[in-house]
Amino acid sequence: MLPVRRSTVDSANADFVEDDARRNETNTAWIGRHRADDPGFAQAGDVVLLGGASLADFRLRIAQSHARDDLTPSYWSLVGVIRPDGRMLTAPLWPLTSPERIPVTNGIRSLALSRFANPRTWPNIAVIRFPGTQQDPVECINRLASQRSIVDIPSLVLPWLGFVWGSGASGNPLLNGFGIPSAVLVETAFGLAEVELTPGLATASSCPEAIYQAAKWWHLYYQESAGVADGATHHPVGRFVLRQREASYREPAGGI
Repeated sequence: MLPVRRSTVDSANADFVEDDARRNETNTAWIGRHRADDPGFAQAGDVVLLGGASLADFRLRIAQSHARDDLTPSYWSLVGVIRPDGRMLTAPLWPLTSPERIPVTNGIRSLALSRFANPRTWPNIAVIRFPGTQQDPVECINRLASQRSIVDIPSLVLPWLGFVWGSGASGNPLLNGFGIPSAVLVETAFGLAEVELTPGLATASSCPEAIYQAAKWWHLYYQESAGVADGATHHPVGRFVLRQREASYREPAGGI
């Protein structure tokens, strides 16, 4: 089992709101709609959680069931941080980059948010702002691209690719202390910025589900860590859409 510490609060974070997407609304349109109402929404430094519907995403979501009390699949399979230009920094398993680029990027990619616009491919999305950063998380990720001594993303990508592909005797890497690469990247960056992103789980086993749980259930922890009254907002704030609560997948295309 995955060693997970549970929050002691009884009620979920009221400032992390589940939202309803409009009919045929893309993820980028959903972000744009809330930005129009709140210019501070989905800005640089905010965390983006995504839950995909590919077979590979399905396997990642199933793997994270150990981070949930009911052992149901996670809603999430990827996490990143928004850059000032609106792109997202992450460490994806796919699309695969050129092998010669891995050593100079530490497996980190800058991807346009429009790549994740299709709600059929990416049915679940969340945007979260975590409080108390002492450094810019984007700059911290940029530094990690050339500092594999702090976190070695390729060493995490390999076991997860083996798991997703069913290669050899690959078991669930999360149970062996190998966190999902994108989550380990983001948590390490926020750690450099002096913010604990997953109070209930060790960084080495970080996963998108743990970040979601932190935003939803650990709000009192952030208040107490900052030493501020509960009336002052010093906890995660954001929104999320769950179009696919039960993990499912689209059949992969056949052929060579």
